[in-house]
Amino acid sequence: MQEKKEKFSQEISAAELQLRPLVVIVVAAKLAVTALLLTTVQLSPPAPPQQIVALR
Repeated sequence: MQEKKEKFSQEISAAELQLRPLVVIVVAAKLAVTALLLTTVQLSPPAPPQQIVALR
């Protein structure tokens, strides 16, 4: 019974080591997308009022 627990914990730690780089990449990609979206929202120029009135 103890051997099964040890083997199972070793398999889990091996899986953790294999998945850790993937998790880091996903988190970094999410942060990059969030930063780009926030930058895009902050940098978008407001439309001049004349164009808004002309569209209506």
